[in-house]
Amino acid sequence: MVKSMTGFGRCRESVGTFDILCEIKSVNSRYLDTNIKLPRACGALEDCVKQAVSKRVSRGKVDIYISVESIAGDDSGLAVNEQFLATYVALLRDIRERYSLGGDVTIQTVAAQNDVFTRTKPDTDTELIKSELLPVLEKALCAFDSMRKAEGEKLYDDVLGHLALLESIRERIALRAPESVREANEKMKSRVRELLDGADYDEARLLTECAIFADRADISEELARLGSHFSQFRNIVAENVPVGRKLDFLVQEMNREVNTIGSKASDGEIARLVIEAKSTVEKIREQIQNIE
Repeated sequence: MVKSMTGFGRCRESVGTFDILCEIKSVNSRYLDTNIKLPRACGALEDCVKQAVSKRVSRGKVDIYISVESIAGDDSGLAVNEQFLATYVALLRDIRERYSLGGDVTIQTVAAQNDVFTRTKPDTDTELIKSELLPVLEKALCAFDSMRKAEGEKLYDDVLGHLALLESIRERIALRAPESVREANEKMKSRVRELLDGADYDEARLLTECAIFADRADISEELARLGSHFSQFRNIVAENVPVGRKLDFLVQEMNREVNTIGSKASDGEIARLVIEAKSTVEKIREQIQNIE
């Protein structure tokens, strides 16, 4: 199944005591590049999230944003900074005695100093968050995968449409190739005879040279390999695994065969068909850059 490397998935749910949001988006990349943004308290879950993503994605630059917020109210508390408070009070009393100042340290004096109190939070239950986060992440991944499949179906139809055109071009070249070689041979013989202008020449040598030319201009092997590449292409896109890299390599081989045909053929009609084929191969190559 062909999947696109471009996709987006989102899921937000209130699960247990948490409000959880998962967003996933991806763009084209040669390899799998995963970037995960988690709340600081959930940093230990990064590997777990990465494993869940890698089970579904093999290529692409994937960005995952996860937000986990408590819906049980503010569970933070206050604690006295005992060390700071003891030092603070001792210093105030020392200043009073050293400089003969009036007054005494009161609760108002202590309360006016912000550093006397510190905000505390209970320890994060990582396992609890994990158990509630993973189902939400899985739903986001399902939405993400559905979009990639839908896009992949369009890419599949498009590249097979271009492939059908390439097959048609190949057939037209195959039909024209024998005739173009025969015409080129006749032109060469006629030209040689004109240049010799009645002088003696070795007819056998001329025929040999024409045969050598015909062999060099023969494109039957390239056409056969192109036909094989087309069959492999159709087989590969039908596989239920990531196929982008295989197709990329195969299209490079197609392009090489088309270029070789263009360099061998001296026929105007074949040259025109080669240009059309190269343009079609390039369109397939561009689309394959989006396939996982």
